[in-house]
Amino acid sequence: MNTNEQLISVIEETGIAAYQDASILGLFEGIPIGDVGVTQWFHKSFNDIPDAALTLAGFNPQEAKLEAEMFSNKVVTASEKLVISQTAWAQYQKVGMDVEGIRMLAAKVGRTASYALWRGEDIEGDQPFLQYNYINEAGTSDGALNRPLILTSATAGAWSTFSNKAADLSSLEGQLVSKGYNLASTIVFYPQIAHKPMTQRGSATNEISAKAYLETDGVMAVLPMPDSYMYTLAGDNPTAALFDLYAIDMSQIKIGYTMEETTNVIPPFGDVRSTAVESEVWFAPKITPRPWAADGKIYKGVSRITAIAP
Repeated sequence: MNTNEQLISVIEETGIAAYQDASILGLFEGIPIGDVGVTQWFHKSFNDIPDAALTLAGFNPQEAKLEAEMFSNKVVTASEKLVISQTAWAQYQKVGMDVEGIRMLAAKVGRTASYALWRGEDIEGDQPFLQYNYINEAGTSDGALNRPLILTSATAGAWSTFSNKAADLSSLEGQLVSKGYNLASTIVFYPQIAHKPMTQRGSATNEISAKAYLETDGVMAVLPMPDSYMYTLAGDNPTAALFDLYAIDMSQIKIGYTMEETTNVIPPFGDVRSTAVESEVWFAPKITPRPWAADGKIYKGVSRITAIAP
């Protein structure tokens, strides 16, 4: 026999593990930003100040004044609910429970949250409101604090020519480094379907794989992502023959939580005889904007090479 407490414990533990397996939010630093009453995460970005004065010996400083601009990101919730009938719950107490349904429930929450972080919408392509703090949002014009620019270049050519592959990978890294980002805190992401071209070696001795090339240059990791997250700039699902490659300085994206991932069991109450299992996460990504004085534009720590054709 299983007690209520035993079943509830199994469900909650299974839900948390399944969410974490399915979600990429845990790759980024998480910050508590308040309780569920908080609906926006506010940020301040300081404007540039003059360069320091250089004078003959003596304190004669440049006068500076700190000015800040405010922007915010709205909190979103990914959630799903499962209702278990009174008779089914009684059966689980006698014979135990197959937790696969709980895994699916929590994993779908993790996937929806991850999809929103990458693409700013749910699996069906809907947005709860217009917001630009997601990874593959390219930005426009000179960028803005709430809509910084991706560092983007088109492929140098087919990867069957090793020099094209090397040019693309060097550009992917160089775009970040040129704007002050750090390769040591950078992860390169590619769609799962492109695993073969990312790991394939060339015929010559020095023609290492794209994955090995990037790891040798000192990035933190090179990881596959579900294909659906990595929709191409051209507007298609990636294929092994045509995909985009992303490099992200992980220190530049934070996830603010008003409720971290949780799976709760709501027992019968009043005239409600069924048991509910609710899985959810409440969060707001912050993609740090970086104003770049040399060109007056505002960037984020995301680099991309598009239309790669191995």
